[in-house]
Amino acid sequence: MRKSEIDSMGFEDGRITGFMPRFRSIDDDWERYTDALVELVDRGVVAHEKGRSLYDLYLQDLNKWLTEFYFEEERFDQIEAHYTPSGEVSFGPISDGHLTVFDRLQAMGEGARVRRIWRSHMGLIKGEFWWYISERNAGFRIARYYQASEQKQRRDYKKLISRIPTMKQELLALMADYRKTAEMTGASETELTRIHADVEAIDAEKRPRPKGKPDPRKMDEDLFWDLIDEGLTDQPVGERIDTLPERLAEFKATAIQDFEKIQRSLEARAYRWDVWALAYLLQGGCSDDAFEDFRGWLILQGREVFEGAIADPDSFDVTIHSGTVSGINGLRDAAPVAYEMRQGKAMKPVKMPLMDVAGTEIAEENFASALPRVAALVGR
Repeated sequence: MRKSEIDSMGFEDGRITGFMPRFRSIDDDWERYTDALVELVDRGVVAHEKGRSLYDLYLQDLNKWLTEFYFEEERFDQIEAHYTPSGEVSFGPISDGHLTVFDRLQAMGEGARVRRIWRSHMGLIKGEFWWYISERNAGFRIARYYQASEQKQRRDYKKLISRIPTMKQELLALMADYRKTAEMTGASETELTRIHADVEAIDAEKRPRPKGKPDPRKMDEDLFWDLIDEGLTDQPVGERIDTLPERLAEFKATAIQDFEKIQRSLEARAYRWDVWALAYLLQGGCSDDAFEDFRGWLILQGREVFEGAIADPDSFDVTIHSGTVSGINGLRDAAPVAYEMRQGKAMKPVKMPLMDVAGTEIAEENFASALPRVAALVGR
């Protein structure tokens, strides 16, 4: 945020006065507000108690406050984008704050948006549950690159799979809430049937095996992108991640393995300094793990977006990005889960060489000058 904008702002009753959202996204306005708050602290306008974070003092209800502006302006697209998970969620119930937003959307005639957000959330939650099931079915394996004794690895494995009964009960309770919401918001019979089938599979702790002969096509990059791009224009990321193993399980085992190899090669192709700079500028920072998540998210945006970002990161359409993104775990789980569905046994891990960041190294302080267009658009 420009300092000239902050000159007209004050502070009263724990809130900045004179701040107005620009309605690009709730995440963008959150960042603008926090930038303004830090500047006002530096100017001595806002008190900062020693030993307490600015978040604890002034930001705990900022999301709710900003969302109210968006409701007043009926910016439903931005509200849906903000409350739709972008690739990873914590396993457990949807927060009360989110449910309040859902109720308000439904009351304003936006029930279809509520269903889409629920589908995305549940797709990611189910994906995590099925990963636990696949780990249990695969049995204990020694992780050779994990610096821990076999005894400790066995303890960790037992602890991991011991979570399954509790996760199952939590997931079934969530599915009941999801089904109730779907019914209240006018879901189709097809969607309700899918929910019922998911509940049966979760209760049985077994995903249905694909029927009929497998698709004979060999997996190449074109077919990989066809699978990734399916549903791109009308399904949230969580729903696409949820259905990807089922769609992939329609192919032969060798094709499923090749899908994994292609996916890993695309991750490696995006492991470049200029793409890291892009992730850093879009997110306001980007650690090693966050860059891994970003590359998974970038693949999930489809072939056109991915290849465009690789060809020229500075031409990236910043409007498709919001907040901190992820999706790498769901993407990496797709092939192993699909293989187990097809073959009835665990897939051997695909061996990939260690990667180094490609391209000319760019220092963090030079990320903005390396991608001047993106930096200007996101205000870095």
